[in-house]
Amino acid sequence: MSLLRTDPGQAVVAQRLDALREFLQPCLGALLDIGCGGGVLSDGLAQQGFHVTGIDPYVGSGAPASRVRGSAHALPMTSDSFDHVLLHWSLHHVPQALMGRALGEALRVLRTAGTLYVIEPEPVGSWQAVSCGFHDETGVQAMAAEVVNHLVVAKGCSRRRAYYFSEDRYPQFDAFVDDMMSLAYNRYRVEDIRQDAVRDAFEACAHEGAYVLRQRIRMEAI
Repeated sequence: MSLLRTDPGQAVVAQRLDALREFLQPCLGALLDIGCGGGVLSDGLAQQGFHVTGIDPYVGSGAPASRVRGSAHALPMTSDSFDHVLLHWSLHHVPQALMGRALGEALRVLRTAGTLYVIEPEPVGSWQAVSCGFHDETGVQAMAAEVVNHLVVAKGCSRRRAYYFSEDRYPQFDAFVDDMMSLAYNRYRVEDIRQDAVRDAFEACAHEGAYVLRQRIRMEAI
């Protein structure tokens, strides 16, 4: 049974790598993962048979995926060098004035018959209810969606969409705080997260001995 839905209102919970693997299938080849972070997803895709290069301003060492330090809006790669280019939960982290340039760079390094994949979170689900109190990304998520829409219209591209819900589980609030503070690219403070309103929203996510946070994810192939 498919993990993905074309109707966002019918989206169901799936693991990130499983959802992405289904959306990419049956494709293999050279894949550039823009905004790969520590490279966990890049390594997972490499283990599935892709030849993966991950790029991120904060990238570290690791394997089996190759890693390059760099920025989405100025890729240090030659043109026409990848079969697939992936921005997984990363376009909305690009400065808004540079989002269009980042997509242009993605297209530049993509081979003629290649596919651009843009995977973005939407402000739907319990994650939004919890995070909006200290890190509301509604505006940048909307801007990322708008930039992708502009690209599709301007270039006359075809587009395939699918949706799922990501899910994260935490044993207690402190574990959630630690997880949020481990993200190098965000600028909030620990006291921002420890507000009573944030804790209350988090406590409302209690389910079967854990705290379950879900967020709807939009997947686009262009």
